[in-house]
Amino acid sequence: MKPIERISMYLKFRSITPHSFEKKIILSNGYFSKQLRNLGSVGSDILIKIHETYEELNILWVLTGQGQMLQHPSQTREGQLQQADEFTMRFETENKKLKNLESDMEKLSVVIKDKEKIITLYEFMLTNNNNNQNTIADAI
Repeated sequence: MKPIERISMYLKFRSITPHSFEKKIILSNGYFSKQLRNLGSVGSDILIKIHETYEELNILWVLTGQGQMLQHPSQTREGQLQQADEFTMRFETENKKLKNLESDMEKLSVVIKDKEKIITLYEFMLTNNNNNQNTIADAI
């Protein structure tokens, strides 16, 4: 089966007339029907127009017959844009969480430093208090 026949299958599947197809991808009137009648080849420029206009149509299937006629929605440009939007929203959410965690870490770091200073002061006071008591005991 030739690509022109597979394109015809897609048009029948979607109930698209050859005339509206030609008009949509800017082909001369009757071009597609003539190519189909003669089982002619489809040029790369026309395949590009088809691919850009009918995003759900799997262009690999049109060329080789391999795979499915219709692409999975995530493979279409619209699907890719939707995935990009979802990724962006997820990224922004995760980025906000990360910034909050970084802020919390900075606050905790300050608290830890303060506690370390307090512990150092207590140790200093204990050491000085023991030294003072030893000095007093030695004097008595």
